[in-house]
Amino acid sequence: MADYSNSSPVFVRRCEDYNEERLYLILKESFDALGIGRTTFDGKKVLLKPNLVMAKNPDAAATTHPAFAKAAARLALELGASSVTLADSPGGPFNEKYVSVVYSTCGMKTAAKDGLFSLNEDFGFAEVHTSGVKLKTLNVINAFLQADVVLDLCRLKTHSLTGMSCAVKNLFGVIPGVEKFQMHSNFPEVGNFSEMLVDLAEYVTQTKDFIAVCDAVISMEGNGPSHGIPKKTGMILVSRSPFSLDVIGERIMRGAKTDSTAFVRHLDIASGRGIMPRNWQETEVLGDTDYEVFDFTPPDTGAGYLLKNLPNFLGGKLVDVFSARPVINEKKCVGCGRCADSCPKKTIRIGRRGEKGKKIAVILREDCIKCYCCQELCPIGAVDTKQNFLIKLIH
Repeated sequence: MADYSNSSPVFVRRCEDYNEERLYLILKESFDALGIGRTTFDGKKVLLKPNLVMAKNPDAAATTHPAFAKAAARLALELGASSVTLADSPGGPFNEKYVSVVYSTCGMKTAAKDGLFSLNEDFGFAEVHTSGVKLKTLNVINAFLQADVVLDLCRLKTHSLTGMSCAVKNLFGVIPGVEKFQMHSNFPEVGNFSEMLVDLAEYVTQTKDFIAVCDAVISMEGNGPSHGIPKKTGMILVSRSPFSLDVIGERIMRGAKTDSTAFVRHLDIASGRGIMPRNWQETEVLGDTDYEVFDFTPPDTGAGYLLKNLPNFLGGKLVDVFSARPVINEKKCVGCGRCADSCPKKTIRIGRRGEKGKKIAVILREDCIKCYCCQELCPIGAVDTKQNFLIKLIH
């Protein structure tokens, strides 16, 4: 019988809005249910690690709602934390100017004015070594290294590359700035990228006291993690394990389809390593055990993502033919160059098109690895995905 000693129960509670007092009471209840108390926090430095993928208003559902940060910080301080710092490395340069804009737009700068937490002002990072399968060395931000306790404040979202962004994927933000693009370049195939995510999450949970808190009050479906559609799901998830939380998050997102098709590859990999059971029915749920499940609209890349999970004889060479590819929406594109800056393989150029010579992005197909960083980080959503016509027929 498999040993799942590293798994954890997942606390689920219905929550219809972002009322700060209600969020605080639910988090307090969840901590009590999971046995998280003063011994975890007393005298410790706490890092709030939200999902702040880019400068987006909280109502867009792309980023962690600031009310979660305030509620989590309040509870940590009441349990004896010596300090609470909020830090993330969004998709772009990890420097004061860029991150300040993201914090401001996402509502964290205003939330910090109450004094419950401070915003990270250290933009340094250092190299660490892991015992991972794929990931042996990496740079991580100093705010993470200096913390004793990590509160992973993720949001439940679809994701064009990984299928789902939740507790595990959110930890990708401890890697500084544009080095995340290098990770995409180093691990271009979704299986290897997912192996890397599991290595990273294991490193985090093995070196820090860890708690995952998922903002699933308003989630995101469609072309997540940045340009999808907000979806009311009305709940909060909490666990000591990012993997266990993701199993239940996937169940909420996929409903009846959870057991029928491959969707979140990093969960397959983590289960294969014996970290937690893959079947959601084997994950203990506390709180609202009759939680509601949904049928999220998948990303436009959905079918291509499933192809990448097939055995190599189908998912190897043929995946490049059949998987969805990023396409510039020329009517929307303003030629800002953000997609070119975010491309791990530097396959995007800014040129001029048409009679008026409009500046526009151009993707050089031959080197594109279909990581969808361009789609994720385009500030105006001017990158679409185009599926092979045979895949459309299959759908």
